[in-house]
Amino acid sequence: MKAIDHLNRYVSNVDKFIDFYGDVLDYELIDKGIKGNGKNYAILKGDGHELFISEKDNFIVETEQNFRHIGYFIENVDELLEKLKLKGYVDQEQEIIVKPFSRQFYIKDPDGFEIDLIQWTDKNKFYHYLKDKHIK
Repeated sequence: MKAIDHLNRYVSNVDKFIDFYGDVLDYELIDKGIKGNGKNYAILKGDGHELFISEKDNFIVETEQNFRHIGYFIENVDELLEKLKLKGYVDQEQEIIVKPFSRQFYIKDPDGFEIDLIQWTDKNKFYHYLKDKHIK
């Protein structure tokens, strides 16, 4: 079996990301420190994977290069949206996007990278829809 073990990315501010991922997606801080180059780093534990984050010199926020967004499966998207509204991570007007096979909303991390928070209503039908759409 192959599964994602970890994601590793640069961020503008490690402490902001520790707070964000802890509040939004219940990541647990498992290590934090300063690397040999003097830059802050942290390791956050998610559900079945880890997120390694570190600062670097001349960090530039480039949110629209080759990576669109990362999607997280959410058991109850309505509950999470209300929680994030109360914490101020999303606007009070934010609504769930209802699609034929999912219910979801998007949020941006502290550096502006987009995160898709998705509750599938029928992922198998979604895959069949894609397959049928490309065959015709």
